Amino acid sequence: MLLLLHLKRFVFLGFVSVSVLLSTSGISRASSAQEQERKRLFEIIFTQPDNLDAALSYAALSVKLGDLEGAISTLERMLLFAPGLPALQVELGVLYYKLGNFDTAEGYFKEVLKHKGNISDELYANVEKYLEAIEKRLNRFRWSGKTFVGLRWQDNITLGPSSANVLLNGIAVTLPNSAIKKSGFSLVTSSRAHFEYDFLTQGDRLELDYVDFGSVQFGQSSLNTQISEVTFGPSFNLGRFGWDDTYSSIYAIANGALLGKSIYFGTLGVGTRLITRPSNDISLILKGEFRNRWYRQSNEHPTAKQRNGKEYRGVGLARYRFDPNFRISLGVQISRKDRNVAHLDYWEYGSFLTADWRFEGVKVHDDLPWRLTATAGYLRRDFDTSNAVQKRHDDEYWVRGVLEVPVTQAWAVVPKAEYRRVKSNYATSDYGSFSATIGVQYTD
Repeated sequence: MLLLLHLKRFVFLGFVSVSVLLSTSGISRASSAQEQERKRLFEIIFTQPDNLDAALSYAALSVKLGDLEGAISTLERMLLFAPGLPALQVELGVLYYKLGNFDTAEGYFKEVLKHKGNISDELYANVEKYLEAIEKRLNRFRWSGKTFVGLRWQDNITLGPSSANVLLNGIAVTLPNSAIKKSGFSLVTSSRAHFEYDFLTQGDRLELDYVDFGSVQFGQSSLNTQISEVTFGPSFNLGRFGWDDTYSSIYAIANGALLGKSIYFGTLGVGTRLITRPSNDISLILKGEFRNRWYRQSNEHPTAKQRNGKEYRGVGLARYRFDPNFRISLGVQISRKDRNVAHLDYWEYGSFLTADWRFEGVKVHDDLPWRLTATAGYLRRDFDTSNAVQKRHDDEYWVRGVLEVPVTQAWAVVPKAEYRRVKSNYATSDYGSFSATIGVQYTD
């Protein structure tokens, strides 16, 4: 009953947080002052249809309020008074691109390139970037990817307690040296790739996502880790049912991990996902997944098979964009782990908040801003039973900061820092860990 009460409180708080976020954003986005200003500009355009400044201001305010169609109709009318004006054609190209009408956007951008001698080099370069992005989107097969390689220092690579003398089941135990806190360096890598094939049937497509993480510990080869996961399945555009900017997908899941030099576990499962954008500034993602996981037992891990079992997971994510350079994300999750051994069964639930900020830093690259991402999160694990005096429970907190400093269009220097604290009434799972990483990132 206590677990159910915690769960209800968690779900309630998560939904209240999302609701407050969305309602607050709606109020700020459609304030009466902005609507009054847009009405005033419309009256100017109505009486002075050739007033280009008023039309551009009206279109910019319409975009801010989420009325892309209103901005487009205004700018297209202005083309009657200023045919071939590059500033109008660029604005129209960007708006059609945001709406997903890539053919029309491409037409406007190509018209702009005909005026190369009359536009700035910066504007010309931006138009070429949009045309490159449109070319990728108009291809039936598209892909994107990101790879990171870096050097990490961690003050607790074993994720163990700081003392070898602990109490387990009320009995004083001395842990082996390999299980207590140690610091060290490691080489870390991570990558992700997204592939999709467009069926050219109202936006339906086939998607494949790949992610991996690896670490090579200096002097601790038994802790070397490699984890990879692939998801694959169709995604359907629900616009055919009147749900604009909404996609539903079902996918297969396969992943596995190496620990040291041996296979540690493998997983097969299925999942479903719903992605929707109620407005230009808000996006929502809901996911549900089932996984069946098998562990490989070895001399180094003689009880690994006890962790074999099923996993169920639900995730909700809400993103809000305050402006093109700043957005926040709020995520909630709940999962259930059923293992071969009863005292390893548990519920896990938590949430996280991420702020993503693009800003103009020191001019390393003229065209690309720096990017700072900060995340704070919490997880709670409640175990069903325990072989100890009381049921085991863990409270996990973490904060993370990532800075991306571009040096070219594709390459960036990326420093990272993270602190993670797990408070547990089970001594071997109670630890703190700080890590600092510096590396390079390639984005395609």
